[in-house]
Amino acid sequence: MTVVNALGLSCPQPLMLVMEALKNEPGSFVVLVDSESALESVLRAVKKEKRTTEEARAGSEITINIGPK
Repeated sequence: MTVVNALGLSCPQPLMLVMEALKNEPGSFVVLVDSESALESVLRAVKKEKRTTEEARAGSEITINIGPK
């Protein structure tokens, strides 16, 4: 499974990585972020692509599971 590690990156870098993954990964993948602004940007982008998401938090790390197309 593809993992997009955007930990420690500031916007718009996490969003750019996710947009690339959305283009190239038709299946499920995971995104790791550690800021609320990155989370919000990623969720907006994924919603536009009509994919499902699930979030899990562990401390400051947020894992976003993104469903397939």
